[in-house]
This record gives sequence, structure tokens and C-alpha cells, in this order.
Amino acid sequence: MSNTGSASCFIPDLKSSYSDEDNTLVRNLSGMNLPEKILFVIDTTRERNCTPFKLSTGASYMPLFMIKRTIENFIYIKSIIQHSHEYALMILNSHSSQWICDFTNNTNSIVNHLNLINDDLLEEDKKSYDFGQMFDEIQRNLPLPTKEHDTAVPAFVVRVILVYSRSNSVPKFHIDKKPLDTLTRNPYFFIDVLYVHEPPCSENLCEEVYSEIAKLDTTNFSYILEVGRNAAKLHDSMAKLLAHPLQRPPQKDVCYAICPSPGSQETCNDI
Repeated sequence: MSNTGSASCFIPDLKSSYSDEDNTLVRNLSGMNLPEKILFVIDTTRERNCTPFKLSTGASYMPLFMIKRTIENFIYIKSIIQHSHEYALMILNSHSSQWICDFTNNTNSIVNHLNLINDDLLEEDKKSYDFGQMFDEIQRNLPLPTKEHDTAVPAFVVRVILVYSRSNSVPKFHIDKKPLDTLTRNPYFFIDVLYVHEPPCSENLCEEVYSEIAKLDTTNFSYILEVGRNAAKLHDSMAKLLAHPLQRPPQKDVCYAICPSPGSQETCNDI
């Protein structure tokens, strides 16, 4: 279900700017190292018969525990790269969405809030989830960047990292997608998704869920990643989101191979 497709083995030196005429991204200037405001939207729902992650040590952990650990690692590593990045938390449960921590660059504070998040057992089968109410909550709380008066760039960029973990509830826009459209019209807003799912089979809807999630990439600048119950790949996927959205290549052009063999397509594909 990977959305990366084949990739070139050459990673270009990305350059980024924005056209004032049509508000579209034009990659022709040096990439900007602006501080990021990163909102983690964490799906806390635990479906019935949930499959745990099993580590090589023999230990087993539920998906939310593993997700929280990878986010914690992300925050600490990202903050080492640049301390001015800020983080906020929002959760999705079986009934609603909830903003639980405002933006802060205090890593201990954000991790403490992260550790207080508990899973929410889904007691009834819900074959669909409303993305509309989630993005409505995001739009109402998210500060959107604007260009500073004395410069051509804003003071920060905003990125939403959605971690969705339902394998039997297909996310759709039940009413409208105006909140998402409003957010994505801002050229300094980005959205990435990490889909953490059950092993795909005829008894779940993993393929359908992923297909709907991929539609969130309306600008072609998102990273849409997926992982089953593989702890190593979960950490790898979160690590792929560390790069600044103004400095990374489009996902279709990503190459993670250090020294690929000439003409070897396989080494350049997503892992």
C-alpha cells in the first residue's frame, strides 16, 4: 500500500519559494530553515481484537504505546536539530477529537502530556470516521503563518502529523472538507500521515482506509506512510518525517539508500 512509487537515486538540492500571484509553491530559491509548529493528531482508538506489536525480545505492546514512544523519540531528536521547533497534541477517540496541549518547545512538558494519553476501546463497529470534524477542530485551534511585514517569509511553518490507527473505520468527509481546503490554501501549512494498521486481510478495511488517507495529499507535498505491526518499520517511518517540509524532496522522489547499485531500482524504493 506504499504511496512512494519508484524513486530516483539522486536526491536533488531542493529550493523553495512562493509565488504571490497564485499562492502556489515554486521551488526555485534556497530552502528555508524556518521554525516548525508541529501538531501531532493521535488516534487513541483501540479496536476489538487489536493485534499487539511483538518485539524480538518477546515483549508485546499495544499500538498506542508504540506510537507514543516513536513520537517521544521524534520530539527529542527534532529538538536537538533545532530547539525553536514547537509541538502540540490533539487526540481522536471513538466519539470526538480533543486538543490537549498547546504549542510549546518545552520537550519535557509535551512528553508529559503525551504519556497521559490512554487508549479508548471502541465498543461498537464504526465503519466510517468523519475527517470533517477533525479538521474543523484543527482549523479552530491552529495558528496559521503569514508573511512578516519586513520580510518575504513568515516567522514559522505549520505541520500536522496525523497518526491514524483504525483498520475497520474508513475516514471520509461526511459533510464537507472546507476546513481542510482553508488550511491547505496557506502555502506554509503541511500535513503528513502515518497509518498504523492491522495486518491487511479480507476481514479488515486497511486498503480502503489507506486509499482515503492518501487523498489528503492535495498539494503533492505530504508524506503518506503506512506500517503494520512491525516495530522497526514504525520507528523508520517516524524518522522519515523528521525532515523539514521546506527542505525535503517530494515523497515520490525520496531515496533512502546510502550507496545504491547503478541501475538498481529496488534499493531506491520505500522500505
